[in-house]
Amino acid sequence: MRLLTWPVAALALLWVAGQSSAQSGDLESRVKKLEMKAEEKTPANGKTAGDKNALNAWFDDGLRLKSNDGNFEARIGAYVITHYTWNGQLNEADGRIDGFSIKESGIELYGRVWQAFEVYLLPRFGTGGAQIKYGWVEFNKWEELKIRVGVFKEPYSAETFVESIKWQDMPENSLLSLHAPNRDIGAMVHGKIGGGIFSYYAGVFNGNAPGTDENSDKDWAIRLALNPGAKSESDFIKHLYIGVNMTRGIQEKPVNQAPFSFQAPGLYGQSGAEFHQAPASLLEDFQINGTVTRAGADLNYCFGPFELKAEYSYYKAKLETGTEDNNTTFRSDAAMTSVAFWIGGSRTPGKRPAVDKCLFDGGMGAIQIIGRYSMIHLDDTFEEHSGYGGSRNVHEFAFGVNYYPNPYVRISAMFAQYEYDKQDSRQVGTADGGETNDENVIIIRAQVDF
Repeated sequence: MRLLTWPVAALALLWVAGQSSAQSGDLESRVKKLEMKAEEKTPANGKTAGDKNALNAWFDDGLRLKSNDGNFEARIGAYVITHYTWNGQLNEADGRIDGFSIKESGIELYGRVWQAFEVYLLPRFGTGGAQIKYGWVEFNKWEELKIRVGVFKEPYSAETFVESIKWQDMPENSLLSLHAPNRDIGAMVHGKIGGGIFSYYAGVFNGNAPGTDENSDKDWAIRLALNPGAKSESDFIKHLYIGVNMTRGIQEKPVNQAPFSFQAPGLYGQSGAEFHQAPASLLEDFQINGTVTRAGADLNYCFGPFELKAEYSYYKAKLETGTEDNNTTFRSDAAMTSVAFWIGGSRTPGKRPAVDKCLFDGGMGAIQIIGRYSMIHLDDTFEEHSGYGGSRNVHEFAFGVNYYPNPYVRISAMFAQYEYDKQDSRQVGTADGGETNDENVIIIRAQVDF
């Protein structure tokens, strides 16, 4: 028995050792497998492949969010624009009040999902309260075809459609902007073809401002733009833009309401009279009731620090008056040209300014110097039928300087001289019963946006 005990014990020890070795080998292989899986899941950027829906946040031209898989991205921004207006020629007795105002402030909310749908919302805040300035949903999977529905600007006039209020050349637009339609509710298709050489915009709108729709007829608007140097390597032609645009629709405005404001943009918000004025009692009623047509063309050219802009606009509206021939037509034409030069920066139409070297980064920021001429002419329809007085021709001579310590902060100064018709019979009335043939204004703007 003792002879059998030792072999059995030896075999038992060998079996236990084998089992222990096998178990330790299994454990080691398991650890290696876990380590390999962890390495596979953890790429060099530190993000896990299984975390494809996680959001990444960073600050760059607003607070930005983006999912790892690219199916969601968002941006949150804001801006504040303040003005100080000084009327150099007229004072409180004439109805012109100097002072500070908040031109506009707003919060920008942008989102894009599934790399195909965009949502944009811009609530703005001013002295008149809060309102939705822009708000739309857009399908934009392809650069060649995008579809937008909501509240936005009609595609007319490079000055008002292409340029954002945040970086338009001067604190106030030119006289030509009086022709431009306001933002409206509608639908639009647009896109770029040939790598941006050709752009198109075509939309259908209610026809008045948001919240008002006086008839079932809709306005249509179209804009075509050419950028022949879009794919060129030469800066000499790369930023040349030529556009044509047109709107047409049936409108019906309240009795005795002019087709658009007869007041220079730099004088908005003042209590003074318009340059073409209704008498205390109209000779007869009139109404904008019928087809309204706008047509225009524009040119924008940028080469390094140099900018040239020119635009022409024609406006026609059907009127009903109390005369026997109760259908007549009001016509107006307007033009604008501006020249600008940058020191330490540059800009292309519709884009944020580029500052070569920002203040506090060892540089001095960028300065833009602008000169502008604009004019508007009204025919004598209102004068003949309803006794309107004042000027039918206005000329603007404006000069401005913009200083950008960085691309997101702007300090501007603008001087504008408005010249009315020189005949004594066409002088513009003021609030105190006086008359004048010209006005001037200085506007200082301070702005921050991100």
